[in-house]
Amino acid sequence: MIVEDSAPPSVLVVGRLARGTAGEARRVVHVFGLDVTRSTTELVRTKCGEALSRADVEWLAPGAGMPCEPCLGLTGGERARSPRRELGV
Repeated sequence: MIVEDSAPPSVLVVGRLARGTAGEARRVVHVFGLDVTRSTTELVRTKCGEALSRADVEWLAPGAGMPCEPCLGLTGGERARSPRRELGV
């Protein structure tokens, strides 16, 4: 378990607009840096650059909901590996 105050800066959290604040098509799950949960500003910025009202964000467990594709592309995850190269083909 990671305690918020001791989390490394690379920890990511996910959230989406809460039900009733936007149409279902806009309720994709965005990726945020952990630093936005510590911020006291009204708006929080997603990895894809969208600014959302903190009061409207529903924080989720990873893997829930339909992901925001631009956010996923900008998370800096592990590079895809070639299975052929790993198998020596």
